[in-house]
Amino acid sequence: MVTFSTWLRSNAQHYLLQDAHVRIARRHGIAAPPVRGHWFWTKMFVPIYRALPWAVRRRVMVQMPGSHRKQWTPQTSPEGPAI
Repeated sequence: MVTFSTWLRSNAQHYLLQDAHVRIARRHGIAAPPVRGHWFWTKMFVPIYRALPWAVRRRVMVQMPGSHRKQWTPQTSPEGPAI
């Protein structure tokens, strides 16, 4: 079973990437790939997300559970010779 936060992150990444493909294609003067998806993601989420300042985006991402909050174990110092 997929958690809500995983579903949300997956959809957000998918539609933001789709929007990036369209913007890059337009910038280079080539045909953009077709935009497909639910109207909420394509017409509301992506434009609102792009309009938000980075500080607000970051604050929202920090509050959401996900892989970006993973705590890595500190690296240990090497002992002895390398060979």
